[in-house]
Amino acid sequence: MINKITTSMKPMKQASATLKDVAKVAGVSHQTVARVVRKSPKVAEKTRIKVEKAIADSGYLPNRMAQQLARRKSLTLGFVSIDISLHAISKIAEGIRKEAAKQGFTLSISTMNELNPDACNQAIDELLGQQVDGLIINTSVTHTMIKQILERGNLPPCIFIDFDKTSEALQVSHDQVGGASLAAQHLIDLGHTKIALINGAEDTCVAHWRETGWLNTLENAGLKPVHTIHGKWNARSGYQATIDLLDAGHDFTALLVANDEMCLGVLRALNERHIKVPEDISVVGFDNHEDSEFYNPPLTTVAQDCLELGEKSVSLLMQQMKEQAPEQAQVLLPTHLVQRQSTAPVKS
Repeated sequence: MINKITTSMKPMKQASATLKDVAKVAGVSHQTVARVVRKSPKVAEKTRIKVEKAIADSGYLPNRMAQQLARRKSLTLGFVSIDISLHAISKIAEGIRKEAAKQGFTLSISTMNELNPDACNQAIDELLGQQVDGLIINTSVTHTMIKQILERGNLPPCIFIDFDKTSEALQVSHDQVGGASLAAQHLIDLGHTKIALINGAEDTCVAHWRETGWLNTLENAGLKPVHTIHGKWNARSGYQATIDLLDAGHDFTALLVANDEMCLGVLRALNERHIKVPEDISVVGFDNHEDSEFYNPPLTTVAQDCLELGEKSVSLLMQQMKEQAPEQAQVLLPTHLVQRQSTAPVKS
């Protein structure tokens, strides 16, 4: 909230300045200005004086909610996320909740109806209204969007999950590129050269990194995908993507699919068309959720520990809340291939 301020030295003026404006005037980063606003001890006295003068000169007044957050603790963490019904995200939330409880915190969740900056900011505002002490943000946001979030200037400490790895913001993620590469290499090792891709929503960072892993590995083997189609992470979209591939007459012997939930729809579509898995077409998923081994056939997939991801994000957030320098600004967790009965050597 921006207000008017008055000093004994200057006439009253409109305080339209932002935290970014103050940083520019003071010649420091917006993170340094935020530390001064929060009265962090980790700011040199000379820098603090310079920033405080810039605040006074520019007419900037810190958000009242941010001041309240600086004065007291709610012992609540906030989790901003896309569709919580998706298996991987529900497991991340479970990991966050468990680790938060160990640290004496409760968890409040705010979900986004759409994947855009307005929806993200609305979800953040909902949690700030509950005076959370820290935020964990899982929205597959881009580098530009993450900069906009961090420049709001009224945020408590925050951690990001699985987003643009070119950003310097604190984050925890799985090795999406490496995991996707393992899946593609598995099919190549089985002799498959005609491989189609069913990815998740194309405006998400996770889909981008998984496709990057697939394409890099195929290219290294001198291959290109037969075709790429995007789903919406759920079984229905996996079903429809497979029907579209078959109806378009694409010739493929294997499918790389961006998550296990879409694979459920993929397997049904192939079964309806009397296409046998893995005799006719091999299928590889991603996530290894607990139902994958009960698919028909049991699904070959890439495993990632989403509970651990949630727990690690809380640990990193706690370090930031205590103003401790994190051991790693970006924590990358491993993935591995789980081979079951949905893949087989290509027919000779």
